Amino acid sequence: SFPETRYFAGDWEHLNTLLTQDKNVNRYDLILTSETIYNPDNHQKLIQLLKDRLKESGSGVALIAAKTYYFGVGGSIQDFQRKLEANGFEVETVFKCESGVKREILAAKIK
Repeated sequence: SFPETRYFAGDWEHLNTLLTQDKNVNRYDLILTSETIYNPDNHQKLIQLLKDRLKESGSGVALIAAKTYYFGVGGSIQDFQRKLEANGFEVETVFKCESGVKREILAAKIK
């Protein structure tokens, strides 16, 4: 049998509040995000969600897929990586696409 999979969309802070109210939700083995870091004003909300919802001690991983740089809004994967590391995450780049629109995937674990 497959493990339970849940999908969510919306504001990260609101989602974290909803998950806190759900007594059946603890921490996740894997969190996938794509195109979620384009607005630097929301970085801390996403980081807090990852801190609160990933399994600790490196057993949970978040995969963050994003453009290397978001023109016009100021977000970048390098900026988000620095913020993750400053918040106690171990981060590595696991994929880079250099052709066309440059994209990367980060793997982040709580130290």
